[in-house]
Amino acid sequence: MLRKGMATSNPQKETTPWQERVRNPSLTALLVFLLVSVFWVTPALETDPLELARSGAAATLAVVGVAAVLIVWRNRVAKVIVLGAVAAGITTTILDIQRPSALNVYIFRGSSAAVLSALIWIIGRAVFGGGHITLHRIQGAIAIYLMIGLTFMHLYALISLLSPNAFVYASQLLIPNQFQRGRFLYFSFTTLTSTGYGDIVPLHPMARSTAILEALIGQLFPTTMVARLVTLQIDNRRS
Repeated sequence: MLRKGMATSNPQKETTPWQERVRNPSLTALLVFLLVSVFWVTPALETDPLELARSGAAATLAVVGVAAVLIVWRNRVAKVIVLGAVAAGITTTILDIQRPSALNVYIFRGSSAAVLSALIWIIGRAVFGGGHITLHRIQGAIAIYLMIGLTFMHLYALISLLSPNAFVYASQLLIPNQFQRGRFLYFSFTTLTSTGYGDIVPLHPMARSTAILEALIGQLFPTTMVARLVTLQIDNRRS
């Protein structure tokens, strides 16, 4: 009873959703792994045999899934989505090594997008919520930005599977491959950052609409995030 009274009289010591869900080593591990995956794992798998690339993709989803479960543990809906998506993605990827099929790839891409979307939802609520500006909040913002790019990567891959001519490539050396992740990762982040080199062009209406949506998010998210951090900093100084 004494501890409860002390917690009530001192609001700064109360447990917040950010401290419960995100402020732990799992967020740091997730951010590190996202950086390694974007800048090293995916380019490395691009030149490896297809079976090794699929095994690497399953391992990547498993690691992200473990971190995701730890982060969303207190949210039952998000936890169910993450656990179900990770199980489906890993299972279909392993099965695809022995019996390749387009359905397995659809499930893997959709599962990966579901895990990333659940993480963006949970971490985003904590990052944009009230409270002090902490290292974990900044890590969360960076992780969200990376996960947005990865989510759209899987969406572009799904569109390409549904319509093989959805994208046109400047180089004829880019032979379409249903598990070639590098080109969609590259296109996603060049779209998110509004770089637009022009060597990959969306032709299908759905591909163009998705690219426009990602470009808008890429412009609005950093601006909104900075504005939110400045507002919180001003409020903290006044209080």
